[in-house]
Amino acid sequence: MKFWPALLLGVVFAGCGSDDPPAPKPQAPPPKIQALDMPGPKVGRFDEMVRRQREAERRLRAQIAAARRSPTVEAALRYARLTERITPAEETRARREWSGAQQTLAGLTGVRRTELGYVVQSIRSLAAQHALTSDRIEPTFLILRTNARFWPRAAIPASGWRTGSPEIFQYYPGRGLQLQPLASWGRANAIAGACLAALRSRTSKDRCRPALLTRSLDRLTSLGARRSGYLAWEYYFAYGTGAPPWVSGMAQATAVQALARGYRALGAKRWRRSVERALGAFEQAPPRGVSVSAPGGRHYVLYSFAPDHHVFNGGLQAVIGLRDAAALTDSKRAKRLYRAGERAARREVRAFDTGAWSLYSERGAESTLGYHELIAGFLRGLCQRVKARTYCRAHERFVRYEREPTRIGITPLRRVRADRPSTVRFTLSKVSDVKVRVWGTRGLSLSRDLRLPRGSHTVTWRPPGRGRYRLRIEARGPSGPAGVELRTVKVKLPKPKPKRKKAAPRSTRKGNPDRDAAAAASRRRR
Repeated sequence: MKFWPALLLGVVFAGCGSDDPPAPKPQAPPPKIQALDMPGPKVGRFDEMVRRQREAERRLRAQIAAARRSPTVEAALRYARLTERITPAEETRARREWSGAQQTLAGLTGVRRTELGYVVQSIRSLAAQHALTSDRIEPTFLILRTNARFWPRAAIPASGWRTGSPEIFQYYPGRGLQLQPLASWGRANAIAGACLAALRSRTSKDRCRPALLTRSLDRLTSLGARRSGYLAWEYYFAYGTGAPPWVSGMAQATAVQALARGYRALGAKRWRRSVERALGAFEQAPPRGVSVSAPGGRHYVLYSFAPDHHVFNGGLQAVIGLRDAAALTDSKRAKRLYRAGERAARREVRAFDTGAWSLYSERGAESTLGYHELIAGFLRGLCQRVKARTYCRAHERFVRYEREPTRIGITPLRRVRADRPSTVRFTLSKVSDVKVRVWGTRGLSLSRDLRLPRGSHTVTWRPPGRGRYRLRIEARGPSGPAGVELRTVKVKLPKPKPKRKKAAPRSTRKGNPDRDAAAAASRRRR
């Protein structure tokens, strides 16, 4: 490599001693380009390709239109595949499951055939209404698969029996095993709540299972369907006056709450996006959504098919779910919806409080013990979150009602006569199991066991004789404590019937004067 300096010096000095530019080197003539014998564009072939492409697009549009018009399940699957909402493999699998379920149904009898038949018919009805959209294929065919596997071999369960995880199915007699969004999301919500508590306390006493939470939230989210522009977890069976598919404000709020808790605990942004997509249920009126006007704000109904049926516990859970979504995801939209619902909930507290128990629905029946305890728990949750006196005092009252016995009022019995029907009138402060007993010297004369709501009631009693009787009414409320009232009733003999007066002589009777004169003349002639 030592020859490089000498070479460089030679190059440098070769350029010195003259100001004339170096003579240009003769350039070789440009190479002669010979024309290649290449074919020109074949216009006919290109036009044929375009024509074929347009023809294929036309056939595809025609197939899509035909599938859209058809009321069959097979057409719904074909439409979803032609529009690339599902893959060809998914269509093939769904067709196989649909055909297999019908073959299974043909081999069943009795109750099993009824249960699976309802599920098959419900999917067929959705397709006939053009409501079996691509989003609904996954949840509805999950229900179909579950029932087709269950009914040929499993024992017939009791009503309300549940199975599955993370998707929970519940048995509704006559409707088969149905996907229960509220129960499914409720379980996921509890798992998310444990993870959120562990994040806040940073102790091992609150067990968080991140893998289970991720699997549960992702799976349940995938079962949602697009409904009027928002993400909904629908029910696919008839219930009450509602035809499928319908949504529940309580289930929707529980889903939103679980996703928000999961987002805050594990930081998965896809769950926050799902929260935003699901809020549309609380912005739209039934039957599309669950939002109805109420004094002070908005009430979020339990069933999208029953806008006038205001259920207290469902409305409270909707408010709590929206509040947590707003706080945990910093969603202004959720915050606006929460405020509208919370203003209405404050006014509803008094309307659902009877002074001794809670009402299940507005101007409706009283709550069972389970629903009353649920309402008390929701009121406690709002008290802790909102710090409002309305909720805190209501929670205290509702808990006190569980300890208080039923108050009984008996109307005094007067002018009670032996062997004559009498009416025993009494009032109850809450729904109760009632025992009415009346006894005297001759033993028990009245024994009635009744299940009665709050308010006024009557029982008919026929005393067997005169004397003093003891009336005892015992009323046991849903939570257990019993109220008892005793009365002494004095029974007298019936008043004697008034004696009939003797008939007056014919001469003293008032009558027709002409007839009386004729009778007197006849007697004289004789």
